Amino acid sequence: NWGNLRLRMPKKRTSKWIVVTSIQSPTEDVKKLASYPDWTLVVVGDTKTPADWSFHDVHYLSIETQNAMGFESVKRLPTKSYTRKNAGYLYAIANGAEWIYDTDDDNKPFGKGLDQFDFASDRTRGLRFTSLDEPASIQESMFNPYRHFGRPDMWPRGFPLEYIKNHDHKDGSYRLCRVQHPPAVQQGLVQKDPDMDAIYRLLHAELTSGLDESFNEFAPPVILAPGSYAPWNSQNTLFSQSAFFGLFLPTSVAFRVTDIWRCYYTQALLHAAGETVSFVPVNAIQQRNPHSYLKDFFEEIDVYGKSGAIVQFIDKWKCEAETMDRCAIDLAGQFATQGFWSEEDTNLVVLWIRDLQKIGYTFPALRPGSRSEFPIGEDGDVRKNCRRAHISLAYDLHVQKAEPSEQRAADKIKNFGDLKDWCDISHSNKSADWFFPAPDKLAKSTMESKQLSDNYKTVAIITNNWQWSMGMGMLQRMYEANFAMIIFCGHYPTQGRDADRKEFPEGMADGDTSYPNLKRPINYIDLSNEEVSKGEFIYYCLAKVEEMKIQNVKGYAMFSDDCIFNFWNTLNLDLLQGVDREIKGVDYW
Repeated sequence: NWGNLRLRMPKKRTSKWIVVTSIQSPTEDVKKLASYPDWTLVVVGDTKTPADWSFHDVHYLSIETQNAMGFESVKRLPTKSYTRKNAGYLYAIANGAEWIYDTDDDNKPFGKGLDQFDFASDRTRGLRFTSLDEPASIQESMFNPYRHFGRPDMWPRGFPLEYIKNHDHKDGSYRLCRVQHPPAVQQGLVQKDPDMDAIYRLLHAELTSGLDESFNEFAPPVILAPGSYAPWNSQNTLFSQSAFFGLFLPTSVAFRVTDIWRCYYTQALLHAAGETVSFVPVNAIQQRNPHSYLKDFFEEIDVYGKSGAIVQFIDKWKCEAETMDRCAIDLAGQFATQGFWSEEDTNLVVLWIRDLQKIGYTFPALRPGSRSEFPIGEDGDVRKNCRRAHISLAYDLHVQKAEPSEQRAADKIKNFGDLKDWCDISHSNKSADWFFPAPDKLAKSTMESKQLSDNYKTVAIITNNWQWSMGMGMLQRMYEANFAMIIFCGHYPTQGRDADRKEFPEGMADGDTSYPNLKRPINYIDLSNEEVSKGEFIYYCLAKVEEMKIQNVKGYAMFSDDCIFNFWNTLNLDLLQGVDREIKGVDYW
């Protein structure tokens, strides 16, 4: 009886809901989640949850309340199980939820918190990761969010182990779009103890304090196009209404497996509807309690052994039905046939779909051909929506700390050592006098200069009036280690699949080795020669960089490739500044 149930529950009901399950009395993290005025929190109880669980404005669902809601799928859920969250999802949807934030009672919003998510309903802008046109293997369709956010040494739980070695986000995988459809699911990264598999934890975590990991603080959010895949969990994930059907957690697999199997199952269905998943910068922090990582390892055996097979399967799967609800049931049956879960979960999905239909949920329409949406525009089209771009970041600056790591100072010394070698070969009469300090001394002197330390929060945009052909390797060594990142902007020739193995980029300087080799990978935004128009419209670069949604930036310094930018001189980033030049003759420069 929903009427009686509503009378017994708090009056607070918003369009945004948070769902957690808990067997503890209200934790500080739960109290924090309950305090957000625009969000309604529902806590799903279990047999171990204190019988007197209560907190102001929180919708608490005891086992008895869950069974009284009338959902057939909920009646089949096991007790002492994380999958009882399914009851909370249905409750939120039945109460008018338009957004559901899926998290745990030991996760705490961090930084921008829930505001880091994109709540756009019709359009958004930014980076889009796609599978290469003709991927050599499914590995090239895999996206590692930790690599994107500056940690290529890490991988999330559920990333197929057989694809980790030599995995990369190749040039051609990213594009920058002025307009694209907002993602249906958004996974936020977690600071301190992010979601890693037990293998990584056994190798890197401290027994008492766990992990202490951070990510590049400037990395932008990214949307994964249909046909590209990544694991995501139930710890810090936002679902829009169009993805509510994919909240279902299977019950026949282990606790450390259920949300990973859900993510791959849901991705296949989202792609059939032209919907997407995105990853956003760190917006939560987790302090895990010490526990047995070896126990986690044995619970994750299926994750290690079957994740690759699941990705291979869903990449080939095509729904023959005409509606999403039928596709969801069909895929659930296929998962059982393939041995990913049992027939019990197939039957449970049928009941889950019926429960959604009973409360009036509208399933998204199927959109065949969505993998080819948002293509890269033609070079000559100055109004194109999507363009080639690439971004590859490292984690070499301490997040929210005053001191840069000595690694950044060592990179500076190495870069200028390369330039010295190049100058020596060029018979420079100056380079013989170059001497370099130790990294620790360079790091210390950098932080004593406000301008140099401000540069670590500044993006350097290097422009070219013509197609890039030479000198990029030299410019990288001059500026790369002195800024948050550098982005090359101008017409950048299309690179081949194996470009990172060559000593010079294809089509650039015809292999002219008189310049320092290009350091790969590079960050760039491609503007066609028509868009640049001999440099007259090069300011367009700044608009495109802003479109990227780079995070936590203090300022931008944009300069041409054929000038020397004295980045050590004081620059007020609160002002728009340029250079006043005398006009001579008819030369508009």
